[in-house]
Amino acid sequence: MAFSYSQVDKTRTQDEETLIPMSPHSQCLNTSIISLNILFIVELQNVLDEIHIANFIRNMFIPSNARFSSVVDVNEKGVPCWKKVDVKVEDHIIVPTFEEGLSKMDNDENLREYLSKIAGERLSSNRPLWEIHVVKYPTFNGGSVVYKISHAIGDGYSLISTVYAIFRKADDPSLRLTLPNISLRPNALRNRSLLSFFSKCKNTISNATLSLLKGSVLEDSKSAIRSGKLGVEFDPIAISSMSIPMESLKQIKSKVGGTLNDVVTGVIYYMIHLYMLRTGDISSQKSMNLLVMFNMRMIKGYKSIEEMMNANIWGNHVSSLVVPVPCISGELQVDPLHFVTKAKDIMERKKNSFHTYLTNPLIKVLTRIRGPKGVAEFLHKNFRNTTASVTSLIGPNEKMGMAGHPVDSCYFIVAGVPQSLTFTVASWMGQLRLTTTVEKNFIDSQLFNACMKEAYENIFQAACTRE
Repeated sequence: MAFSYSQVDKTRTQDEETLIPMSPHSQCLNTSIISLNILFIVELQNVLDEIHIANFIRNMFIPSNARFSSVVDVNEKGVPCWKKVDVKVEDHIIVPTFEEGLSKMDNDENLREYLSKIAGERLSSNRPLWEIHVVKYPTFNGGSVVYKISHAIGDGYSLISTVYAIFRKADDPSLRLTLPNISLRPNALRNRSLLSFFSKCKNTISNATLSLLKGSVLEDSKSAIRSGKLGVEFDPIAISSMSIPMESLKQIKSKVGGTLNDVVTGVIYYMIHLYMLRTGDISSQKSMNLLVMFNMRMIKGYKSIEEMMNANIWGNHVSSLVVPVPCISGELQVDPLHFVTKAKDIMERKKNSFHTYLTNPLIKVLTRIRGPKGVAEFLHKNFRNTTASVTSLIGPNEKMGMAGHPVDSCYFIVAGVPQSLTFTVASWMGQLRLTTTVEKNFIDSQLFNACMKEAYENIFQAACTRE
């Protein structure tokens, strides 16, 4: 049989067509310097077996986006790309084994320990960057399904669009979930007076300067919630979470003003204050900051997964703001609502700038100058030099089902963050789920969880009694 160069050229062209360049954000989130994974935990009303989940993954999850059937490769120019491959679903499904005959409380503890274990493990680079862990032991709900997905595939906004595409309404599994009709319009687009413009420019310079310093040399104080340890992202973590009725948050908001995000930030401020107070590490002289993540696509509201792919806005489009944590002397008696009003004032000022719009252009410039590893180093230092990070998602408000099984609740964590403390916030079916991950051998997770509950309860009581 004669050798055909045209066939080689055709095969090479086909291979190149299957290689889709990774975005700068995605490249820097899958390096030896920083590798972030999203763990999305679905709590079901009953136990789901691996056969049902395999069919669901094969028929719903994988077809929803090409990234779920792609591996990371490089093209002829050495640029990291997504390469389409055949997926063997069974290689991605893991069924852990716990001790039999335990109580729901013990199973719940085993699940948290298991989440801590898999959070510290890297995903295999030889297959698409995701895993499904089917936990068949009933906790306080039923069983659980854990989606572990590389942040390089997409951010929370991208992945939540997958939930809207593949989950269904609990009362009618033939219907998709309804996309929320909301958008986040930053202050930079509201007031267009000259004075306001100069104020925004001033805030932009301040925010950008602080971000650059945190990404290089300026470090927060060490404290009871920040060890400052190198390699903290590889240490064991402890996970705690609590559910808050959205209606109660709206009651607080109606008394204090601001946004629901301001109320949640106020609760975070107060729980940090309480924990620092309990551990005797309270001081007004400490430098403490949150790295608050924003998704730029939320400015235009939620889009379906089809709209995102057609508009080429799938992936990672995240900006961040360095937000100071108010430090108050332990001797002072503080009104719990002070932390909410403080959060409102700080966030109003921080968002009143053009900084979030500059993130993507700056990342592209930094990628050209220093390459993906340079961007990864900058991102790593931004996390490591701040005290904690906060990221949030808005989920469906209606009851939902997965693979024909009713869902009780959901929450998520971001694994691999080089911090002793991280917060994730998600709204699901009328509830807000506030989850913390802490450095296990440094922060007292039980005490911090108690402070989290006390902070919310005190703020709610203070708001309800305010005239």
